[in-house]
Amino acid sequence: IVSAESTSDRREVTLVRDEIKLDDQAAKAKIIDLPTAGGQTMRIGVIDLPSFYVPMELGGPRKPDLAGAGSGSPHYTSTDVARLLTKLKAENCQGIVLDLRRNGGGSLEECVKLTGLFIKSGPVVQVSDGRSAPVVDDDTDKSQLYDGPLVVLTSRLSASASEILAGALQDYGRAIVVGDLSTHGKGTVQQLNPLRYWIESRGFLTNDPGTLKITKAKFYRASGASTQLKGVMSDIVLPSKLNYMKDIGESALENALRWDTIPSARYEKLDLVAPYLPELLNRSGDRVLTNQDFVYVRQDIEQFRKLQSENSISLNERERIKEWDEEDARQRARDKERLARKTVEPTVYDLTLKQAELPGLPPPVGKTNDTSLNLAGDKVAPTDPDSETAEDVAPAVDPTLEETQRILVDYIGLLARKGIASTIRPSTATTTP
Repeated sequence: IVSAESTSDRREVTLVRDEIKLDDQAAKAKIIDLPTAGGQTMRIGVIDLPSFYVPMELGGPRKPDLAGAGSGSPHYTSTDVARLLTKLKAENCQGIVLDLRRNGGGSLEECVKLTGLFIKSGPVVQVSDGRSAPVVDDDTDKSQLYDGPLVVLTSRLSASASEILAGALQDYGRAIVVGDLSTHGKGTVQQLNPLRYWIESRGFLTNDPGTLKITKAKFYRASGASTQLKGVMSDIVLPSKLNYMKDIGESALENALRWDTIPSARYEKLDLVAPYLPELLNRSGDRVLTNQDFVYVRQDIEQFRKLQSENSISLNERERIKEWDEEDARQRARDKERLARKTVEPTVYDLTLKQAELPGLPPPVGKTNDTSLNLAGDKVAPTDPDSETAEDVAPAVDPTLEETQRILVDYIGLLARKGIASTIRPSTATTTP
């Protein structure tokens, strides 16, 4: 390595390869006590799943506790989510949101197993190469860990295995899919083929020639519809800037494979969504129309579409500074309005995998978090409108998740009319002193 002081001076630095623990990529959960009419609360759970992961071996023996949860065994998505579901059920959550908005996929096997936690058994995904009969991946475990009200939250960033999960639960009528207009649309199967084996056999190899990635098959839902190109359409679509980004999704690729269908697999439809969907759509539409945070989202969408149509940006420093000042003033005004709201905040408990093994709940999180989510799903620091004190910082805002929680509350209430779900949190629910 060349030092900064002189191009002729050199020094050696030893790098030790070690395991990197990706705690942020492990499943996690929240328990939320939402205030409802009449001064009561409804307890729901939110599971955030960033990917479908399995233990990875890096040139040595597999090490335990990859996600840092302390269980002493390798971590798999299905087992981790099962632990969180067990904890949410023990704490009397009346419904669950599965958040897949930033889930780009991962292990297909784990996707099938995870789907099996919410259904008794049956086909989850079909894989077809267009030449032979489709291969059907089934959930063969007849047990069902969670059979209560379920909402799956997706976005244009939800891809591959997350689309298979959302599509399966939608096909079965097991869960309401909420979010962007559709998911990413990545429904193809690739195979990696090292070129060195072909070249070595002919005696021409002088260096590593690389790897050829070949698309060899496509994914199809249990219903027979492909997840390719069109993705999974939401049952309830919420305003989102991602719906207008032309460079996101399989449809943005020049030579993307087309959408098509194959014959449906045989499975039992549960019909837990369709009877209630019209009422849920009406209620959500009324809220979104008047919700101030969604007013801001629609303003941002219009601003984005304007910039997208112009397809240019000023290089004049004065103009750029003016634009930044206007954006800063707009954000400060929004933060000031949010601080002035007189609303009853929900009580939120964050749960890691470690905490899922412990009795009771951790202390609730504060009403003002350190970070919030922007429209693309990235964490950003909240803007302080007037001072640097924590009390004056506007609360973190995730209108999509908040509306999804309200949809779940409505769903629980509609199911309760049929005697399927309870709308009142039992007084025996665990609380934290």
